[in-house]
Amino acid sequence: MAEGILYDVAAGIIGKAGNLALKEIVLIWSVNDEITKLGETVSIIKAVLLDAEAKQHNSEAIKLWLKGLKDAMCDADDLLDEISTEALRREVMTRDKKAKEVRIFFSKSNQLAYGLRMGHKVKAMRERFDEIAAARNKFGLEERSEESRVRYMARKQTHSLLPAEDVIGREDDKKAIIASLLDCANAEENVSVLPIFGIGGLGKMTVAKLVFNDEQIKNHFELKLWVCVSDDFDVKIIVEKILECVKNEKPKDLEMNTLMLVLDDVWNEDREKWFSLKAILKGGTRGSGILLTTRSEKVAEITHSKQPHKLKGLDDQQSLSLFKKMAFKEGEEPKNASFVEIGKEILKMCVGVPLAIRTIGGMLYFKKSEIEWLLFKNNELSKIPQNENDILPTLKLSYDHLPSHLKQCFTYCSLFPKDYKIDKSCLINIPEDVGYEYYMDLLWRSFFQEVEEDKLGNISKFKIHDLMHDIAIQVTGSESTTIYSKENVIDKKTRHIPISLSKARMIRTFLLPCQPEYYSNRSIFSTCSEIIASFKFIRLLDLHNMGIKTIPSSIKKLKHLRYLDLSKNKDIEMLPNSIVKLYNLQTLKLSNCHSFKELPRDINKLVNLRFLKNDGCSSLTHMPNGLGQLTNLQILSRFVMSKDRIDSVPRSNGGLKELDKLNELRGNLSIENLKHRKDAALECKDANLKEKQRLDRLDLKLVEDLQSHINLKALSLERYGGVISPRWLVSLTNLVEFKLDSCKKCQYLPLLDQFPSLKIIDLYGLDSLEHISDTERDNSDSLFCPSLEVLQIRSCPNLKGWWRERRLTSFPLFPYLESLDLVNCSLKQSLERMMINNKTSGNLPSFASSSSTIIAPLSKLSFMNIENTEEALPEECLPNLISLRTLTLYKCPLPQGMQYLTALQELTIADSEMEWQGLRTLLSLQFSRLPKLVSFPMGLQYVSSLQKLEIWMCISLIAIPEWICKLISLQTLQIWDWNPLAK
Repeated sequence: MAEGILYDVAAGIIGKAGNLALKEIVLIWSVNDEITKLGETVSIIKAVLLDAEAKQHNSEAIKLWLKGLKDAMCDADDLLDEISTEALRREVMTRDKKAKEVRIFFSKSNQLAYGLRMGHKVKAMRERFDEIAAARNKFGLEERSEESRVRYMARKQTHSLLPAEDVIGREDDKKAIIASLLDCANAEENVSVLPIFGIGGLGKMTVAKLVFNDEQIKNHFELKLWVCVSDDFDVKIIVEKILECVKNEKPKDLEMNTLMLVLDDVWNEDREKWFSLKAILKGGTRGSGILLTTRSEKVAEITHSKQPHKLKGLDDQQSLSLFKKMAFKEGEEPKNASFVEIGKEILKMCVGVPLAIRTIGGMLYFKKSEIEWLLFKNNELSKIPQNENDILPTLKLSYDHLPSHLKQCFTYCSLFPKDYKIDKSCLINIPEDVGYEYYMDLLWRSFFQEVEEDKLGNISKFKIHDLMHDIAIQVTGSESTTIYSKENVIDKKTRHIPISLSKARMIRTFLLPCQPEYYSNRSIFSTCSEIIASFKFIRLLDLHNMGIKTIPSSIKKLKHLRYLDLSKNKDIEMLPNSIVKLYNLQTLKLSNCHSFKELPRDINKLVNLRFLKNDGCSSLTHMPNGLGQLTNLQILSRFVMSKDRIDSVPRSNGGLKELDKLNELRGNLSIENLKHRKDAALECKDANLKEKQRLDRLDLKLVEDLQSHINLKALSLERYGGVISPRWLVSLTNLVEFKLDSCKKCQYLPLLDQFPSLKIIDLYGLDSLEHISDTERDNSDSLFCPSLEVLQIRSCPNLKGWWRERRLTSFPLFPYLESLDLVNCSLKQSLERMMINNKTSGNLPSFASSSSTIIAPLSKLSFMNIENTEEALPEECLPNLISLRTLTLYKCPLPQGMQYLTALQELTIADSEMEWQGLRTLLSLQFSRLPKLVSFPMGLQYVSSLQKLEIWMCISLIAIPEWICKLISLQTLQIWDWNPLAK
């Protein structure tokens, strides 16, 4: 068990003992005194635990004492958990059974034998701890108080993925690397390899990210890919990762002009393996570059074709600047100059390594006195051997100074392989009582990195730095209570788990983060039964994506279970009702169990359930009656109403009233199969959605009265039957995403400029929509949807314009729009606001942003798709489309003035009249279903940059012109279903 975690385990035992001592069942068994004494003894031991853990490295006797204590604490925790579960079972049964049944069930004769056995166990456990407590006296241990539980709110922290202002001292490195990459075209080989090497923690990945995201690199390289290699240098796997990146970046599999590929964290020193990979990559276009990061100088020497860039530590001034940002409140220098002087001495041990400076500085932030700094420097840091090539011991100190609750959260990261993208919600769900604040605290202390955000700006995934992962592995020790693997834990032939029964008793966690899908038709039922029979004390059981069809009823035996993941088992139709006897269960994941039909009918007995993930359960028919009693529930992905008429719905099916008291719900909630039916308004009011303040996203097939809370960030309304949007919609001023789907009668939407944070608007299948906003605001200084990035208007055939009333026309629309999708609607009406004043001024109106730069409407647009319209894109709009890279025109005429599209790289024209206009920047061009296209359009021969040309189903095409040879950059030519002249 990791250092520091025993302290939290001890606290948990003390808490359980205190709670149990007053429980009715404990009083019946007459073990309340023994449990109280056990808690008191553990309290005595807890007081010296921190001192014992600090001294164990210099005392084998203390180390052995701690080992015995750990075993005892695990057993005590299991015993008290069993008693607590029995007490909880009694409460649930008392609540649900009739009085007579309760008397029979809990009769003294029925309880006597079990209570007597528990009494003997508690007494033996108390005596065991008495011996352990007595043994502590010979070690001279002292009482230590734990650092207070500091919340991350104590210091504001921004969480952008790579804030430039937080990267100190790497500008010269960035410039040098960019210059070398831009010079790849002059290299002897087609694909140049530039390694960045240096010891761990220097920020090689950070520098590579700075380069990767630089505008010069974006403009120079057509395609940029990032692949993490890490310890396992398998050529096949690396190529698969590269192809996956290509798929994600370019769905059309665009052939690259010049490629920039980052291979991050390369360890392989085998020349032959590297040459095998290089042979595959060297066929790239001249000028392509590979940026490779590695700790090994030997790897850099083997791989390079350009001079390797050695990353060095920050200089003294840069180190001090970063240290001050981490160790002191922002903008507040310490009044006592001696703090800085001590800090400079501490920095010498960090040898300019940014990760060490960040973590040590973050740790010292919470030590407010000069004495504390001096004690750390003289008593702890001074004992670390100075080795500038090994910063791990220094980083370990930052772990040592974590509060025990953060140590417990952090060490759970050792369950995941290196470089694994950890789902934040998974980490928060796994350890008991670990909340969002714990995660944020560790993020602020630089234990986590590579943070990803979802569309709503919430942190979704992250990685743990590989050095920090090494520390997590180191402190968890060799006696693991976890089964996890990158590969298959279960033998595919025998379908058994290769683990001895002696170890099975220790297992608390069974986690398969990288579990591949099982395609075998053989049942894995026996494996489930084996796990249940073997892992009696298991707390976390991950069986996702394992081809399970049936869960055995014996799962009820896992009475300690807190976390059960059955997601992606596509054939599971239901769970045994015995699962409701898992009274401690907090997390149940059923995501993407596509055949899953119904939840257990007695689900209300899962009184501790907090997270119920049932998104992707497309066969779910209804919600069970009693779900609303689970008032601890925080996540409920889908609430499915029965499709039957109200008067024919079985009593076992729960209605919207089940949501009434579930006010702790957060994240995403989808309510499905809502209908305009008898008593629907009253039923919707019963859902009480306006009290659910923590919901981020709500997907509804709704009625008027289903009002949500104003904090909502995303709203999707499907098949809403009203003519005007719901009245309560205007109160959702925090909306980031708004979608209307198949609302056939809706004619008017609310004033969208009332939603200043709105980034995504998706309007689909609004047959009656006439105006997107009811009226234009009488405010010339405002911006319509100033934050909007994505706009989709599809199948809105009766759209007449943006505003029913329009008074002012002086301010621009959508200054930051990046993606525009217009399908089956009037182009003129959709773009009406963008054409204002152009005929008189010749230019679209602009405005000054907060940074005093002039931004014209649509000047940020990079993607545009227009389908099924008789109108062409208005010529007056084109000069502003200075960022447009991808344009698709389907069943619509080409606009005049396309020469203004100077950034255009990908053009697709389908089912349209072809009138070619000069475009000199194209990289990819596709013609599809152009019946009048007889030959390649004249002028195309001058597009020297063109790399890919596709012509599909152009049946009138009869020949390929000789000037095709002038397209010197052309790499791919595909012509399908045409009619070449017979010769």
